[in-house]
Amino acid sequence: MSDPKPEVQNIDDNLGMVNYILLSRIYDVLCLIADGVGKGEEMLQLIESHKDGKLLGPDPALIEEVVDEA
Repeated sequence: MSDPKPEVQNIDDNLGMVNYILLSRIYDVLCLIADGVGKGEEMLQLIESHKDGKLLGPDPALIEEVVDEA
């Protein structure tokens, strides 16, 4: 019986994921630049907007996930 999930043979087979990762890293660098030029407070407001669902897209990848050890 064959595996129903096709194996990715090259980068062209998964361009959506490549673009997602690339844009996420650009977003992270922009957050670091904003923090470096004294706009950290505005950056935190942007992150809070993501958490509140006011902005489309994922949270910045640099935000650590809190794991409940309970």
